[in-house]
Amino acid sequence: MGLEKFEKTIGYSFKNNELLKNALTHTSYANERGIVSNEKLEFLGDAILEFVTSEYLYENYKHLKEGEMTKVRASVVCEESLYKIAMKLNFSDFLYLGKSERANRWQ
Repeated sequence: MGLEKFEKTIGYSFKNNELLKNALTHTSYANERGIVSNEKLEFLGDAILEFVTSEYLYENYKHLKEGEMTKVRASVVCEESLYKIAMKLNFSDFLYLGKSERANRWQ
């Protein structure tokens, strides 16, 4: 799998390729091989996305009330919108997926 190609696709070079590989390792792949999956990194990543989105909304949409900002953030940082981005950037080409997940998930 080409981690360099992934980095080129997203426009960022990682300092720690093992951490990047872990971030791209789905639970199904990890379970098949007895290694650590990306679940903890996903948890952290979701929190970071929420924070960055919150800060952006706060700084750039001062007219919005707190409840409105919460709704906008929820629509941006949700499984469906992140899935669309992943599909657009062909993330499935770079994920370490287990056999069953490869057969069903990214069709």
